[in-house]
Amino acid sequence: MMALMIQGMKEEQIKQSEKLTEDVLAEEKQAKKARIINMVRWSLSIAAMFILIFGATLLWNRQSDADALFTEYYSPYTLQGESRGGNSDVEKELAVLFNQVGTEKDITIVIDKLQKIYNSIDSEYEYSLFADDITWYLALAYLKADKPEKAIELLKPLAEGHNDFYKAKAKKLIES
Repeated sequence: MMALMIQGMKEEQIKQSEKLTEDVLAEEKQAKKARIINMVRWSLSIAAMFILIFGATLLWNRQSDADALFTEYYSPYTLQGESRGGNSDVEKELAVLFNQVGTEKDITIVIDKLQKIYNSIDSEYEYSLFADDITWYLALAYLKADKPEKAIELLKPLAEGHNDFYKAKAKKLIES
């Protein structure tokens, strides 16, 4: 009887030992999984950070190129007076808008105003006298707003036009 009891106790002890071993192995397995998951999270976080930095750098360089072109070709508008035969009030209004292209941080308002004037060039005689100027500064405003496609669209007629001053500048800007 005593031998049977001792054998039963040994078997129970072996079962408990096996269970304890299984529990320890399971905990180690979970800890290993947790470490792997942690390493993956850190790796992904670092990769995401590099991607963001790389993307921001590309965006900055892209905007810097447009800004550099704008800065290279923009010059403040100076009033020509009555030499063009135009209304000085119209020229003053346009000069203010043209100069805002270079000074305004939010260029969209200036673009809207210039676009309305550009659309009315054919119907408004006063504006038609300054058609090339309006087109040039509107194209520069689009360039400043990082919309080179619209700028090129406006510059093409200038590059093919009769005004030698804007013709050469427009060709160079389109190439750039």
